[in-house]
Amino acid sequence: MNNEIKVFLPQKFDLVKGDLFQLFYRGVVDAPDPFVYDILSVCEKGRNFPRYFEFLPEDEGEFELEIYVYGAGKELLGKGKTILKVTDSKPAEKNVNILCIGDSLTAGGEWVGEAKRRLTENGGEPFGVGFDGINFVGNCNKNGASFEAFGGWKWESFYSCVHSSMWIECEHDKTAVDQHSLWEDERGSLWVLETIEKERLKFNRAYLHAEPVPESGVLKCFGYATNTSPIKIKKSFEEQNSPFINPETNEADIRWYLDKNNIDNLDLVYILLGTNGWKSEPHEGLTDEEYVKLHADNGRKLADLIHEASPNAKIKVLGLIGCSVNGGTGTSYGARLPYCDDYGYMHFTMLLNKAYEEWTNEEKYKDFMEFVNLSGQIDADHAFPCEEKRVNTRSTATETIGTNGAHPSYEGYMQIADAAWRNMVASLKK
Repeated sequence: MNNEIKVFLPQKFDLVKGDLFQLFYRGVVDAPDPFVYDILSVCEKGRNFPRYFEFLPEDEGEFELEIYVYGAGKELLGKGKTILKVTDSKPAEKNVNILCIGDSLTAGGEWVGEAKRRLTENGGEPFGVGFDGINFVGNCNKNGASFEAFGGWKWESFYSCVHSSMWIECEHDKTAVDQHSLWEDERGSLWVLETIEKERLKFNRAYLHAEPVPESGVLKCFGYATNTSPIKIKKSFEEQNSPFINPETNEADIRWYLDKNNIDNLDLVYILLGTNGWKSEPHEGLTDEEYVKLHADNGRKLADLIHEASPNAKIKVLGLIGCSVNGGTGTSYGARLPYCDDYGYMHFTMLLNKAYEEWTNEEKYKDFMEFVNLSGQIDADHAFPCEEKRVNTRSTATETIGTNGAHPSYEGYMQIADAAWRNMVASLKK
């Protein structure tokens, strides 16, 4: 019997002087329940707690952190090490263009807006550093920041000319608990609810069917929604093409995109992609290991296009954040694999993070790319929406159950922002 427990740590974590850093074991220890083991952090700085390691740095420097996982009787089951690189917040004296690219984890602008606040404003809680000359660019504008992000999109969505989703204008009662529920149109085609806005809803094609967007009629709940009332279509239209597609050539053209938006060049590019499409057609027969390699291959194509158009840009690949571990995957996905399996989801997250880091360290990419681990900086036990639910139908006692499998709470988005901000500060140091 193999008792090995893998610890997936990146080569380094960026820290900022005066900013409390926490590394959560759930996001780096590959086990269904990491906390049945004895987890020990060893470092000349910081503190070891049962669920996490924390460190409030007071000076610049590099510190080695080792994490050990023991079984009963102190049998060593796994270990890993990383470098904690502390930077003082001294800005570069130049104008900087930052482009953030992503899917639904970025489309609301929560983490981008907070990263911008901490980068460009002074004070606040947690503190901002007040850098001048910082421009967040993109055609999407929410929460005070610009970016390019669309719910349900994958790496290839940004460089291919393919419609895969539809928007429906309608009156509705849907909330975040209905995200990823299934809906059936009058032809019998199924659609997955992806994005919820006040007067419109966005749906992705379920099981990659090719049926056209319904122009009228009603969508009826097929499963996994809390608010199940039918959706009457007022108006529908296909999701837009990638903002990087040049309409004259129908091909991705980053230089065309930059010129169109009056952007001379990009300095920093942050990309958070990878959640969508796992084990869906045409990937059903792939193992997780094969799929993460394919995902990284798709990422290379977008990175190559960006680098060709803006050779001095530093491209940062943000790792996945993991998922709800207290029932949110069941709420969002029912009993449908692969996403209903919360440990399978976390295991996939760590494998993909590893593949991303290996890719960005390749000889061709290492000089202009970097992997930024998020899963270790996200407290998955307390970073996703939840509610109190009766423990069973015969009891009035309640328990806390997750209500969204993949999309974090406000606090979770703020943790993404903190992780991205730490890397931004390190990247902009003189």
